[in-house]
Amino acid sequence: MKFKSLGQIEINGEKWQVGYGSPRNADGLCDYNKRRITINNRRSRSLLSVLAHETIHARLPDLSEESVNETGEIISQIYDLFSKQPS
Repeated sequence: MKFKSLGQIEINGEKWQVGYGSPRNADGLCDYNKRRITINNRRSRSLLSVLAHETIHARLPDLSEESVNETGEIISQIYDLFSKQPS
C-alpha cells in the first residue's frame, strides 16, 4: 500500500505519521507497529468519521471495535451539530 504522509502527531507520547493511502476494504487503518494512521483516498464515510475512528484506535488500543465505532460516530454527530450553527 502506498502511503503519502501529511505529517506527524503525538499520541500517547509517541510520534505517529498521518496520511493518505489505500488500505484494502477499509476507509482507514491504524497501524500500531508502524505508528501510522492511513486514510483511504476513496473513503465512503466522512473524513471526520474516519479520522476520529482511527485516532481513537491509536489513543485507546484496548477499546473494542464496537466502542470505537460508537465514539467515532458520536464525535461526528456533535461536529455536524456545530457545523450547522451560524458563526
